[in-house]
This record gives sequence, C-alpha cells and structure tokens, in this order.
Amino acid sequence: MVAAEDGAAPRSGILVLGSLAMDRKFFAAGLFGRGAAHGETVWAVERHHGGIGRNIATNAARLGLPVTFVGLSGFGPDAAELEGALSRLGVALHLRRAAEGVGRFDVTLDTNGSQLSARIALPDPALFKALCGPELARSIATAGAVVMEGGLDEDLMVWVSEQARRHAVPVCCLPTRQADFGPRAHLLPRYDVLVLNAKEARTLLGQDPGAPARPAEQAGLLLRRGPEVVVVTDAARGAALATATGPGPVHLPAEPGVCADDTGAGDALASAFVVALVNGETPREALAQGLRAARVTIECPQTTCHSLSPALVGEARFSRS
Repeated sequence: MVAAEDGAAPRSGILVLGSLAMDRKFFAAGLFGRGAAHGETVWAVERHHGGIGRNIATNAARLGLPVTFVGLSGFGPDAAELEGALSRLGVALHLRRAAEGVGRFDVTLDTNGSQLSARIALPDPALFKALCGPELARSIATAGAVVMEGGLDEDLMVWVSEQARRHAVPVCCLPTRQADFGPRAHLLPRYDVLVLNAKEARTLLGQDPGAPARPAEQAGLLLRRGPEVVVVTDAARGAALATATGPGPVHLPAEPGVCADDTGAGDALASAFVVALVNGETPREALAQGLRAARVTIECPQTTCHSLSPALVGEARFSRS
C-alpha cells in the first residue's frame, strides 16, 4: 500500500497499538447436592483473551500479515498467557510492563443467563506515554500501516501520527472509550483510515443518540473531517464506505448466515479491511473481505475465530465492479 520514500519495495505488515485484557464470565453451573452447602449455587468461570488491540493483532496474524503489537502488559499469569498466545501466532511484542497493565472485564450471569453485574478495569492511558521513543519510531517507519485504539493516551496518539506521516505510513483508528474521554473529534485529521460503528459515528459527529443511524451519510460527513477512508459498520445490515477518491458513499450488505456469537465481529472486519489495504486491494475490495471476516467470526464461538484464514476471507461474494 505504501512505498518507502527512497524508492524501496513497498512495506508490509502492520503495527498495532492497543490493549491486552482478560475477560471472565462467571455463571451458575448448578447446585450443591449434599453437605453443608446443599442447595447453594455452584459458580463456574470462563476466561477469554480480549482487548481491541489484541483482537486486531490476532486476526491480522491469522490472515497472514506480519504484526507487531505495541502496548501495556503486566507481571502475572494472565499477562504471560496473553503474550504467549500472541507470540505463538508470530506477533512481535513491544511492551511496557505495569502493575495494572492487563485490563479485565468481569461479567456475572444468573441461572437464566441474564447479566447480574459487569465490571471493567482498564489501565491508565497515561502509562502508554512511556512507549514513545526511538525503538517505536523505527517500527512505525517500516510498517505498512499503523492501527491504534482511539482511547489511548492523546499525547501518544499525536506522536504516533506525526511519526507515521513523516514516513508516509497510513494510520487507521478504531474509536474506543468514548464514554471515558469523549469523542476526540479534533483528532480526526490525524487519521488516514477510520473504522467505527454507527453509534461511535454519532458521538463523533455530535448527532442525537436517539436519531436513526444512517451509516452512508455518517461516512460521508466524517470523510470531510480529515480521514481519506471511512468505514461505518451497521451490525447485520453491513457497512458503508466513503473514500476521498470515490464518487460517494457506498453500502455493502452483510453476508447471511447463522450467529453463534457476534462478539468480535467488528474487530474482525477492521482487521481484514486493513490487511487487504496493505496487500494492495481497493477500499471496496478490502471492505468485502472485512465483511467476510465478520461473517466467519459471527459463526464462531470465539471472539477471534481460530478458523479465520486468507482462504476464507478471500471467498467474499461481492462484485468488484
């Protein structure tokens, strides 16, 4: 997608700046049948790897692209497990360790599967500032693209965008933590590519939260704020795409199919979209592959589907006209 300034071969691979998290789901598995605890609930727990940045890095690696993950990590077994899984996929790690470097999302369900409580604990974004430096600058300079969460430390995001622009490396942003830090619309000119859902787009545009979602219109409006490519996803209805070089926003429908779990579908779409752009596909072709990756993930019980592959994503059924 991007040629080096000295005329060398196009760069490849992506650099992902984001978070690592361990998701835990506590649920009622039954009742004690005997003893002093007879009749009391037996609780079980499921642990899943999470974090937007981790999801993107994992998906991109499964799609065959060299990946470097940049972010915070911790010191305990959760950190070791998350890092080990990324390393086994071939992801290079550039980490800063902190006591609370691994995020946590805990949800408790009752016997009917209804949510009783949920708690999210994420690291202080200011801790990410320490990642700025020559080593990260060199990694940015040789990347085919940079993908970063929009809820990171703002000084870090500005520094990364400046480094990327210096070497003509495109920056893709995925808005996150808008409830914590607001829309950060003033940062839009620093992104080349923006991938978000209709709710996040409403926040960035200052639209009425209760107004009907119009993804194509939102993509066109966001395009005027700075990015050259904007994708606004619309759940089961597909996604809208607007580009600085295109005649106007277009809508691509989602592929039909069963839904095992839609968690992580948006991250899969974003991952495949950026991978395709780095591999030289047009934005429309890239979105078709992103929608296919979302479909594969929705049919899978894992947040980052183990079956995701270049072959499956390449089966996108959309016209290239």
